[in-house]
Amino acid sequence: MATMPRTQPNREGRNRYEAIHRAVLSGLLSNIGHREPKNEPHEYSGARGTRFHIFPGSALFKMEPPWVMAGEIVETTRVYARTVARIQPEWVERLGEHLLKRTYFEPHWNEHTAHVVAYEKVSLYGLVLIPQRSVHYGPIDPKISREIFITHALVQGEYPAAANAGFFRHNARLIDEIEKLEAKSRQRDVLVSPQARYDFYDARIPAGIYNGPLFERWRKQVERHDSKILFMNRRDLMAHSASAVTAEMFPDAMVMGTQRIGLEYHLEPGHPADGVTATIPLPILNQIPAERFEWLVPGLLREKLTALIKSLPKDLRVNFVPAPDFAEGALAVLKGGDGSLLDALGIFLGKQKGISVPRDAFDPASLLDHLHMNFRIVDGGGKQIAMGRDLDALRRQLGVQVRSTFSEIVHPKYTREEVVAWDFGDLPATVEVSRHGMKLTAYPALAEKEGKVSLRLFDSAEEARVSHIAGLRRLLTVELRDEIKYLANNLPDIEQMCLHYATLGPCQQLKDDLVGETINQAFLFDANVRTAMEYELRKTAGRRHRLLEVGREVAELAGRVLGAYQRVAVVLGRLPAGAMVKDVKEQLGHLMPAHFMTTTPDEWLIHYPRFLKAIEVRLGKPGRDAEKLAEIGPLWQGYLERVKRHREMHVHDPELEIYRWMIEELRVSLFAQELKTSMPVSVKRLEKQWEKVRK
Repeated sequence: MATMPRTQPNREGRNRYEAIHRAVLSGLLSNIGHREPKNEPHEYSGARGTRFHIFPGSALFKMEPPWVMAGEIVETTRVYARTVARIQPEWVERLGEHLLKRTYFEPHWNEHTAHVVAYEKVSLYGLVLIPQRSVHYGPIDPKISREIFITHALVQGEYPAAANAGFFRHNARLIDEIEKLEAKSRQRDVLVSPQARYDFYDARIPAGIYNGPLFERWRKQVERHDSKILFMNRRDLMAHSASAVTAEMFPDAMVMGTQRIGLEYHLEPGHPADGVTATIPLPILNQIPAERFEWLVPGLLREKLTALIKSLPKDLRVNFVPAPDFAEGALAVLKGGDGSLLDALGIFLGKQKGISVPRDAFDPASLLDHLHMNFRIVDGGGKQIAMGRDLDALRRQLGVQVRSTFSEIVHPKYTREEVVAWDFGDLPATVEVSRHGMKLTAYPALAEKEGKVSLRLFDSAEEARVSHIAGLRRLLTVELRDEIKYLANNLPDIEQMCLHYATLGPCQQLKDDLVGETINQAFLFDANVRTAMEYELRKTAGRRHRLLEVGREVAELAGRVLGAYQRVAVVLGRLPAGAMVKDVKEQLGHLMPAHFMTTTPDEWLIHYPRFLKAIEVRLGKPGRDAEKLAEIGPLWQGYLERVKRHREMHVHDPELEIYRWMIEELRVSLFAQELKTSMPVSVKRLEKQWEKVRK
């Protein structure tokens, strides 16, 4: 006979123990006890709310097993259990099936098993055998289970197994379309309630279908005869027609030139994407006009106009009550997307009451988030790289990336590392290039870096314009190196000018700028040199134009400007700090930056001696300076704010440039009338020019 494994006797012993004690337990079900945390030492909770202690002489007295049964329970000084044995609650459940009490709680949908489950509690004579056990609830309560199944699996869509079913996809698509209508109208009143959707399924699914497997078997059978029995239509899902939500009022895209900017709508106050989100590919970030997005979409414009009017300061706001009526009037007159919304609304309101309503009187920051366009910037693969409601801030944040994106575009004709002559044919103002499947507008121009000329593409017209001028100057310098070298070595009075220029930059910088300005006046009276013929004509005419003579004229003007600047600096250094000194220093900072000789338009550079003389006159008689400064201060600040916005958007506005020099003429009129021109500038004339700028 084979030798028995050593563990076999223990297993056999356990089996005999269980068999004997289960047999005994069948007659002692009322003598069981459970050791609970709330019990005293050696105390057990017994049947029907009783309590007993294990007799001290028992072998289990010190062990205190969780469950025990007693041969007898006697009461002496206290209630004792004698002849005690360890048991398992599972034995009690099997032997006392007919005496058990089962209760169920928290029925819920389990999408992993596709069943409705609940927790079961099993007790005997008040003793809890199983405190919480998960069981299928369908057979226990088919009615409640069916309700839970329909609500969670079908109405709320918590049924992964049905995700590919035709009815499920169809209904989900309809619901998504209707939720988008709600997001556009910003009203949660189009999609019917969950109860209405429950009623739809309840009317079609028979009783007894309370879990996924049963549902799938029923669906396969019924769809043989009616394949669309569970398909909803718009009438089933829409509480009303939402006729006001049209493609015109709530478009899915904005078209700007050749670009189509997708729009998405979201209704969730407090969410980062609440409102309208425009998805903008990174390569075109600097090419789209930011002001267009101030107008949002037509369906939200009335609400935004009303909110802007209400954001006015009280002294202005009282003129436009009730705000919705004025918003309605503005809506009928204003053309969406035409310039800045703030400027257009300010002009409209001003005309209504005959008062001035500047754009900075509005407080856009007070508006709710959904009244500001949200911007989602994506890379070539459609991956989001930034999001926010301030487009200018996003441009600053991602400016380097945008420029690097365009620098990576290589055009077979308009990308060259080194250019030494105009041998690349005519240069168009724009070219169309492809990037990540998108059609982009690029601006080809000459560029100058470290003394070398290249041909490259830019992402904005303003960057291309500025670069092209510098590139043209350098290219002419390369081609006319002998003439330019002679000019640079024969600039009159250069030593004296360098002394006056010392606070602005080194002497070599001034020499380079004088040569550059000479080239500007002799060859490049504008930046509109885009063809090989025009370039050759300018080059030839410039040579005949007596380059040295133009150089002497430029140097003579520079000498007068720098001399006047030096006199102002001397007077300014003697005066104590104050509002006038601060304003003059700021004015000089804008008039006389480094490279002012090449960056100032020629038609205004010739007025510099007069502008600087006017400053000298002003410093000599500061009597009514504060009053005049209060008059010009707001106009100057408005200009600075607009310049900052244009710089961030890479925009060049000739009307704003005119306005800037009109301010200088106004300063002359206010502070040194004897120096004003035959066409002096007034505040009223400036305001008219500002309207042109704002448009």
